[in-house]
Amino acid sequence: SLWRHGYIWHMARLIGLDVGGVRTGVASTDDLKLICSPLQTVKTSELMAELRALTDAHEVEGFVVGQPNLIAGTATDGTPHIDKVVADLKKAYPHLTIHFVDEGHTSKEASRIQVQGGMKASKRREKGSLDAIAASLILQRHLDAGASGTAGKPLPDFSF
Repeated sequence: SLWRHGYIWHMARLIGLDVGGVRTGVASTDDLKLICSPLQTVKTSELMAELRALTDAHEVEGFVVGQPNLIAGTATDGTPHIDKVVADLKKAYPHLTIHFVDEGHTSKEASRIQVQGGMKASKRREKGSLDAIAASLILQRHLDAGASGTAGKPLPDFSF
């Protein structure tokens, strides 16, 4: 049954964001927070409306936002855009957790994934083609760190 160790297994997604001044990559986990998938790249100015549609369609537990130089603690050109999105998230979703992950080299890694996946060069040159993949990598880093709250917990038993 879903009842395990004194709690009911909470099934909700995490949303990963690779925030940019113009575009933002959006990714999501599955409900068990085992798999990350790139969803879409949206205009940053339209991000909150897109997130509202996503949170209306799925139960969401929190957001994972990529931050450049998180470990070094230095600001970059993207910091003001990220700060604005985070402030908007806190206002719109005060009940949800916001996690931060160092986004270092995610765009380079996303580009490598596109090449290895056989994406045509013309498609790779399209603006925003990397952003959703980078958001998925940010989300995966969070899960790999065990910060999702599910690390180490047993998987739910769906047997009847």
